[in-house]
Amino acid sequence: MPLMQPSVALASCERSLRDLLTIALRNKIGADWISQVFDADVVTKLRDKQTAEQKRRTRRGVVAVSANLIEYAEFTQLTRLINTHWEKLDGALGAKKEITVLLDRFEALRNTVAHSRELLPFEEELLSAIAGEIRNRVTIHISGQDPVGEYFPRIELVRDSFGNSSETASEIQPHMLGVISDTTLRPGDVVTFTCRGVDPQNRQLNWAFQTPDGTRHTPDDAHGDAMEWTWEVKPLHIRARAGLTVSLSSDGEYHRFGGTQEDALVVFRYEVLPPLT
Repeated sequence: MPLMQPSVALASCERSLRDLLTIALRNKIGADWISQVFDADVVTKLRDKQTAEQKRRTRRGVVAVSANLIEYAEFTQLTRLINTHWEKLDGALGAKKEITVLLDRFEALRNTVAHSRELLPFEEELLSAIAGEIRNRVTIHISGQDPVGEYFPRIELVRDSFGNSSETASEIQPHMLGVISDTTLRPGDVVTFTCRGVDPQNRQLNWAFQTPDGTRHTPDDAHGDAMEWTWEVKPLHIRARAGLTVSLSSDGEYHRFGGTQEDALVVFRYEVLPPLT
């Protein structure tokens, strides 16, 4: 597995833990699981963080933040939940003693990065390896809940530069998500998409982007677990319901959607209006 940069390793590991906790605890406790696993004052603090994030990002032109309060929990809070609710995770992370050592080491390295201190080369390798190990375990567990998930890759996250993301998408069918935003665009606007994916078979991942006019874009660097891509809105994209599709596929012989050679999709819907006169 290629070495992940420290920032990518941190984001990937935390994303995996948040996904695992959300899926496992929601299934075991119910939709209101957050209020069951945190004290009331902690829930209030998480909501305050969410509100502050919304206000801050709105000032920067970002119009959406995640509604899932676990997104605002600190890493130590995530590891505490994992320890407290270990039995509810159904063995997703393997042996508890082993994963505790990995998470403790990861947290120490994470703190180094968070305080803008340089990691030594072997520490970067260790951070990447631990993130990859945890992500693989979570991926295999989540994939096990999907009859074909042990073979096909999945999208971990796609977020646009307005804050709209696959985290709040509605599921259309397995591994096809729809993000409906209230964002209005005009020709000349630029939207950047941040993408992360994972493959249980550890194959090369390939990304593609289809603009509202039906043009498919496959950049030369659109390979790997993580990437960014920028869409420049043009007059030919003008329409009341403009869909921008992000697709992920492996370089394997077979694909989740068969002849389309795609394994996962996220469709973002915008309103693209004519230029102001």
